[in-house]
Amino acid sequence: MNVRRRLELLEKRITSEPIVLKMPGGRTERICGRGDYALDLVLRSLSGDRTPELELIAQSISSTEPGGGHMVDLARAFLNGPNEDTH
Repeated sequence: MNVRRRLELLEKRITSEPIVLKMPGGRTERICGRGDYALDLVLRSLSGDRTPELELIAQSISSTEPGGGHMVDLARAFLNGPNEDTH
């Protein structure tokens, strides 16, 4: 296998499709990551992280993930769920 073909295969593995967030009003936003990016978003939402991308997820009303997953929906639930400080 030549070097060019190997690089193309490596690029396909590293690069993933974006996660598409449907926002109120019908607009969409895209966030991109590699590998276990959606799982990383869930773990960061659990830890209380509030980065700009997590804020977009919190504001979104639905999402479409590569492969049809629902990890971003889980992150949205954690971000918008009840706060520990409220009883």
